[in-house]
Amino acid sequence: MSLELKNVNFTYNPGTPMQQDVLKDINVTIEKGEFLAIMGHTGSGKSTLIQHMNALVSPTSGQVLFDGQDIFAQGFDKRMLRSKVGMVFQYPEHQLFEETVFEDICFGPRNLKLSEEEVKARAEEAMKLTGVPDDFRERSPFELSGGQKRRVAIAGVLAMKPEYLILDEPTAGLDPGGRDEILDLLKELHEKSGISIILVSHSMEDIANYAQRILVLNAGRIVLSGTPREVFRHADELAGYGLSVPQAALIMHALKEKGFDVDTDANTVAEAKASILAALAKRGVTAGKAGEADA
Repeated sequence: MSLELKNVNFTYNPGTPMQQDVLKDINVTIEKGEFLAIMGHTGSGKSTLIQHMNALVSPTSGQVLFDGQDIFAQGFDKRMLRSKVGMVFQYPEHQLFEETVFEDICFGPRNLKLSEEEVKARAEEAMKLTGVPDDFRERSPFELSGGQKRRVAIAGVLAMKPEYLILDEPTAGLDPGGRDEILDLLKELHEKSGISIILVSHSMEDIANYAQRILVLNAGRIVLSGTPREVFRHADELAGYGLSVPQAALIMHALKEKGFDVDTDANTVAEAKASILAALAKRGVTAGKAGEADA
């Protein structure tokens, strides 16, 4: 099973003085079980791209295929699609509106016309998956912290049992602890349930730490695609698109210029640490001595 965009173009206000070409010849296949990150400068087309994936926006030309079927073909079941391709918008707490946490999580599966027994079973399972405590069931979602609200919003989408979960800047506005909680939750969901994650993010560090593959958008086109190591090798090109590479990569390049034999493809703190320790070992410096020097 896959989610595929073929030759997708999208134009706002076609044939008017306000016409704007937002997506241009987009071709991408997202396989089931993949963790994909989409990055690009503001206005690059990221949000419009993901809105095509569960039929919130239809292409001006081209096709969007789910399991080989055109999701905009006459008779295609969009309700089924949106149960399989879940969307968590930026600031997802704005999606919360029910009186209690449990009722909010029940809303999605209830709209699928499931039995009340199945609705409640799915909501309880989603609470467990996202770590929403059972004693939150009867609390108002508006009483929760930002990170807790995000968990409840994600639980509401997961209760529909999607095979793809799309998240648009899910950590925006959170403190570092809340951000790490949400990203670790996504990693756990991906690893344990096999759900496909499509993450839109401005954070190079988050993308380096969690994504298996990256798409880079610029002016509505996919300009780079590959693993984090492959994409972040193009530091100069990324800079031209108004983007950067992770801080760890910048440090590694600086050390390389100073003569240290380090891996300039290291993009995470863990990778950088391992490479630096290996480089120091080659110079006869042990980890203990390096620690003493730091002190």
